[in-house]
Amino acid sequence: MPKGSRVDRTFSKDTLSLSRTQFVLVCVAFISNLVFIPSVSHYVRNGTWGGVAAAMQLPDPEVSILGMSVESYTLITWHAVAAFVLAAALFSQFVLARRGVRSAKLVTVHKTLGPIILCTLLPAFVLLALSLSLWVIRTPFNRVMFTLLPVMIVFAIVRALVGLRRGDRDLHADSMFLAFILLEAAPIFRIVMFIFARLGGQVLAPNGEPVDAGALFRTVIVLALLAFGYWSCGRLRRNLLPMALIGLALLGALVFLPWSLDGAPAG
Repeated sequence: MPKGSRVDRTFSKDTLSLSRTQFVLVCVAFISNLVFIPSVSHYVRNGTWGGVAAAMQLPDPEVSILGMSVESYTLITWHAVAAFVLAAALFSQFVLARRGVRSAKLVTVHKTLGPIILCTLLPAFVLLALSLSLWVIRTPFNRVMFTLLPVMIVFAIVRALVGLRRGDRDLHADSMFLAFILLEAAPIFRIVMFIFARLGGQVLAPNGEPVDAGALFRTVIVLALLAFGYWSCGRLRRNLLPMALIGLALLGALVFLPWSLDGAPAG
């Protein structure tokens, strides 16, 4: 990379432009992946996802994707692996960019890891996530809200690249924060459904799909976390567009699609 370029100047700064609150939210979001330990243990023992309290029985154990027969649980497994590897890589980037750990060697690692994320980890995650959303999930509201996640993550990464090319480290950092919080919507979803179940709600609808309440509450919580993070660094107004897009998608799904707090109406 040419010395003195806008990209080089961006990473020559001593710290990524995240507030302390944003970095704490990133750490908490990554740690929340521990919520999947019971599910992973259940999968190793029984070959199905859902954990002991909610042994998921998918409506279609096997789906046809572009003429190829694929087991739903296999797709879910690869999606989970791709999501966690991408999350670990992005979290590493946040850590590498923090003040106090940066050095010439770590800056080089940061720059090297970026293209790997962009060219391999991100496409693998998006491909598996969209396959899961479009072919495994059958209920309209859940399908739209789960499809929204990988689409908005791609939007966030592109926005981060724009910031990188402009030498705008605030835009780059805020966009990566957006991508990471959206990526960690999966453990947030699991926590939301656990709380919902404790309050007497239903985790799975009669058709075996997760109820719509999880996707609804998860999206609201994600928007709240994003708003809090951007407010903490004084850049809330600058980041209203991606939040508005997510909010409009949620509103449109609520208005135009069948949904239920304790069910998952089939399409």
